[in-house]
Amino acid sequence: MDEDRNKLPCASKKRGKYGRVSDVSKKLKLQTHETGASCECTRFKCFQNIAVEERAAIIKHFNSLKTHDEQNLYLGGLITHNFVKRHRSRQVNDEDVQYHSFSYSYRVRVERNTSAVEVPICYKAMLALHGISAKRIQNIQLQLVTVGHVEPDKPGRHSNHRHKLKEDTKHAVYEHIKSFKGRKAHYSLRDSERIYLPEELNVKRMHRMFMEDYPNKQISYETYRTIFVTEFNISFGYPRTDTCSSCDEYKAQKSILEKGPFQKDALSRLDRDHQLHLLKANAFYKRKRTARLQSQKNIKMEAIAMDFQKNLPIPNISTNDVYYKRQLSFYSFNIHVLSSGDSLFYTYTETAGKKGSDEVASMLFDFIFNHLDNAVEELEIFCDSCCGQNKNYTLFRLIHFVVHTTKRLKNIKMTFPVRGHSYMECDRNMGLINQKACVELPCGWNEQITSTRVKPSPFQVISCEDQGPFRSWTTFLAQLFLKKCPFESRPIKELTDL
Repeated sequence: MDEDRNKLPCASKKRGKYGRVSDVSKKLKLQTHETGASCECTRFKCFQNIAVEERAAIIKHFNSLKTHDEQNLYLGGLITHNFVKRHRSRQVNDEDVQYHSFSYSYRVRVERNTSAVEVPICYKAMLALHGISAKRIQNIQLQLVTVGHVEPDKPGRHSNHRHKLKEDTKHAVYEHIKSFKGRKAHYSLRDSERIYLPEELNVKRMHRMFMEDYPNKQISYETYRTIFVTEFNISFGYPRTDTCSSCDEYKAQKSILEKGPFQKDALSRLDRDHQLHLLKANAFYKRKRTARLQSQKNIKMEAIAMDFQKNLPIPNISTNDVYYKRQLSFYSFNIHVLSSGDSLFYTYTETAGKKGSDEVASMLFDFIFNHLDNAVEELEIFCDSCCGQNKNYTLFRLIHFVVHTTKRLKNIKMTFPVRGHSYMECDRNMGLINQKACVELPCGWNEQITSTRVKPSPFQVISCEDQGPFRSWTTFLAQLFLKKCPFESRPIKELTDL
């Protein structure tokens, strides 16, 4: 018998949950409380006085509380304790009786007629309405009668942690992460502290580098990742944009003035000019945000952003022979609909067209007549101030032609940003495309663009290779308008044709 008992497997202790698994487990416990069965009491008639919708609102609010301590504070506010005024013994010998010193009353708050109403309930209803155990209520009652309020839980706050991270190891992790030199996002006009590291890096690679640099420091990847996420505001991937020449000039001049003899007037004048420059840049983003909100509310209005993507090579492969040979350039022109988030990419190679005003006018004309909702009467266009593509006489004549000759739209407005601050939704869309993908033919880039995004909708690709929408608009419009633009186009920030 003893031999058989020794052969039985011993019960192993359940392994604790740590890291992200522990966080998910805690979150599920907080948000998965369910209403229990009816208390069926005759004194308060709890479930009869509280409607089904009110019970659902109670459990929904309880599950929405973010932490266990917040839930306990909420429950403590629904419990009232009083001294017992009269003791009634049902025992023959009073010496064996253990009297209760306090009595408790319970209530819940419900919304009725746009005001909060407190409804008294019994003990069982308190447990059922919040989906909690009796032990949790008893702990809250004990705290109310001993310290007078609900105290936060203190799990794991003792001083004898066996696996606690040592301070010197934690300090080494901090110094290692700080040793990576990143850059800030130029287009963030607000004072953002986010730092961008090269896209070749990631947290796992940084943890591997830390273990190589500090072989005597033992730290898990999960602990390293937790410190990286919670203590630092760092992202991977440099912003795929150019910096503003005015902002770069301001930084250079400011550093020179600060190092040389103190010149208060020159420094204040420089700061004032730079702030004016940023205000002008911010005005463009405010107009774009306003146009997006208006187009979402009014079906007769629409706003779009348009821009060319960086030229992509064909073929895009790692063979070294390709690097020394002439490659075919692949062009893509993105039109982003601000109201819905839909995005169209007109794609073609350099053999089918160029990146001039005729191509932009042709693709914009195709979008207005074939892809824009027929209910739209007013269109606002946001684009950069590139004179060869957007800010030219051909585009100005085209929008006049669409409004007054074809009468497709009643109003078209073009808004141009300050140079160097032309970050738009198009740049975000293009940043999603993997420019290092292995592509051999133009159709490969089309497939890459189509499969890049899923939400809110996949990118729509319109190939302009065979019988594309390109027309010679400059030659056609020269017959209808003056050959020379009657006004200066360079200082224009907003152009409207009614």
